[in-house]
Amino acid sequence: MQTTVKTAIDVAQARRTARPSQHTPTIATSSAAAEATSDANAPYSLNYTERNWAWMSGVLEKAGYRLRPRYRKGWVGSWVGTKKKPELCEDSIYMSRVGTIMDAVRISDGRQVLLKLWNDDVRDGPELAPLRYFSDPVRRNDPRNHVVPLLDRFSISTAKHFFKLILVEPLLRDWGDPPFVMVAEALQFMLQLIEGLEYLHEHRVAHGDIHSGNIMMDPSDLFPDGFHGAFNWNPRREQFDKHIRKRSRLETPVKYYYIDFGSSVQYKEPQDAYLVAPGWTVWQCPEMAGGQESRYDPFKADVYALGLTLLFEINRRTGLEFVIPTLIDMISENPDARPTMKDVRESFKTMLSGLTAQRMRRRIGWPDDEDEDPLAHIRDWGEYLRLLRQSYWYGLPKDILPEPKKTSSWLKRFQLL
Repeated sequence: MQTTVKTAIDVAQARRTARPSQHTPTIATSSAAAEATSDANAPYSLNYTERNWAWMSGVLEKAGYRLRPRYRKGWVGSWVGTKKKPELCEDSIYMSRVGTIMDAVRISDGRQVLLKLWNDDVRDGPELAPLRYFSDPVRRNDPRNHVVPLLDRFSISTAKHFFKLILVEPLLRDWGDPPFVMVAEALQFMLQLIEGLEYLHEHRVAHGDIHSGNIMMDPSDLFPDGFHGAFNWNPRREQFDKHIRKRSRLETPVKYYYIDFGSSVQYKEPQDAYLVAPGWTVWQCPEMAGGQESRYDPFKADVYALGLTLLFEINRRTGLEFVIPTLIDMISENPDARPTMKDVRESFKTMLSGLTAQRMRRRIGWPDDEDEDPLAHIRDWGEYLRLLRQSYWYGLPKDILPEPKKTSSWLKRFQLL
């Protein structure tokens, strides 16, 4: 079975593509850019894309969102003129990957948020409609809704030639950091994604680009005091994570979200569904092999992409192999042989009902455990033992436990005697 998964992953990786990088427009004027950065900060001065955000910082603050000190007007590094090492100062950390997104704080309540530049174009245009749809109060609080919430949207008149809107979302975190160490954590993660995609499909929305990078988690309860806003984009932020208060996934519930709906398809009515041509997607299903001439069912492609994503992660770890038979049909070469997400959810729940608490409490390892650095190995086991204790104190996640059996009416009457 694992050989089949490995082969499928190898084939899929050979077909793997990526969405083209989005061009970041030059929004800041040369004079504004000069004000936004200073040679005194070198070599930690603002980079090309950061200057755009520094230029907008005042307007964003009026809209209710405050950027980190690094991007505020007149910023001078906190190390300048002192004996501090720049690399140990929070404001030396830059955004290294994506110029169209930036973390901020909502001034009204101090909540960490993500600001995202949005244009109504082929690349990003499809994203806004499903975000608005699933953020509607009617659907927002449905526990099966795992679409990243849209908190706000607004425009900046002085930048209307560069982008149409700024979308505001919660600041989420890489779903795998901290990594899973117990089987129960991974099972809850998988169940939420399965239920979340079923919910999407029930509402006639296909995501179109499911992969590990488009899955995030809400870290607000795991990190009650917050975390560094550049966490997802710059590895240097890790040193500032070491000293913040953290909780485990057993101490507090964690919710996982699908993000980036730029490749999504939304149908008003079931009868409106039609086959689509390949767009931007990391995992290309077999029916896309014909390139732009291909036409495929986006819902069946979603099933394939989620199945491959989960099996890829299972294949990277040890201790989760028992889940493979439940998910393997999701990556069938024949799209008509793939189950619906309702079928997947029912099969997954059936599998969960047959697991003992002991099985759920087992440790998840790494394939190279034996070659791991001894200190890292000790830390991994220490974290697992801490979680094992908590699993008895707080209990295992309720959503992966079998539903309690209903007591028959005659037994209830007998118990009352």
